[in-house]
Amino acid sequence: MKLSQIFAVIALSFIVAFVTTKFVGSNKTTATLQETAYERVMRTGVLRCGYYVFSPMTIRDPNTGKLSGLGVDMIESIAKSASLKVEWTEEIDFGNWVPGIKVGRFDALCTGTWPEASLAREVTFTRPTFYAGINVYARGDDHRFDNNLDAINDPKITIAVIEGTPQTDLATTYFPKAKLLRLPQNSPGGAQAENVATKKADVLFWDENGVLEYLKNNPNGLRNVAPNRPVKVQPFELAVNHGEYKLRDLLDVGLQSIEDSGYTNILLDKWERAPGSFYRMSKPYVTTPQ
Repeated sequence: MKLSQIFAVIALSFIVAFVTTKFVGSNKTTATLQETAYERVMRTGVLRCGYYVFSPMTIRDPNTGKLSGLGVDMIESIAKSASLKVEWTEEIDFGNWVPGIKVGRFDALCTGTWPEASLAREVTFTRPTFYAGINVYARGDDHRFDNNLDAINDPKITIAVIEGTPQTDLATTYFPKAKLLRLPQNSPGGAQAENVATKKADVLFWDENGVLEYLKNNPNGLRNVAPNRPVKVQPFELAVNHGEYKLRDLLDVGLQSIEDSGYTNILLDKWERAPGSFYRMSKPYVTTPQ
């Protein structure tokens, strides 16, 4: 073999080795970048949770910072059953939790929230954990709408809603003539109620537990104008990023397990502000007396 041919073979070998090294290294980097939330949870044994603070779902002790509440007990029980640890990674609000879950700042929204189609474009929801009736509330001394929800459908009436939640759809669907006071998604809990209390709005949509929490410091501030007619029965569900079906399935099985064992009802009895203010899941079977 000529000397020039030998040099050519050596040069070609270096090129092949270089390209192979780059390709393999690139594949390793890509594989690392493409690790799913489920794979990361399985690898580390830690479920990173996004959460919002609103009683009784999640409560923060002002002195210690320790979290408690219905959502905390629920997810801690599921994680324990799956031999996982829970890291309460990030406090979120209605405006930032979807971007947070999509870029991987946390693995799941671990306190129940209201699902809707616009959110389902971005994230995947679990099975329902429980339900609550969404009722119409006015000021404590305002009787204009008592058992007369049709009176709300008037251009003179203003409904306080938090943008990007099912409240907006409810208002525009059932009361299209009414005006909307649109509050930002990062509004603190009770912001709608304060706007009704100060007469910037006439009514709001809320579940009973939220209102009862508000009434602890504002007795007689709000009243349910149609106690037997909720405008919607709303599920509370957890959420993961789109495509994280393995993680969703893990949470679904955990939720099903604590439901089947009766532990969900124990937690609802413990944390709800009034008996029956959270609606329990119906059983998918009927027991036959022996």
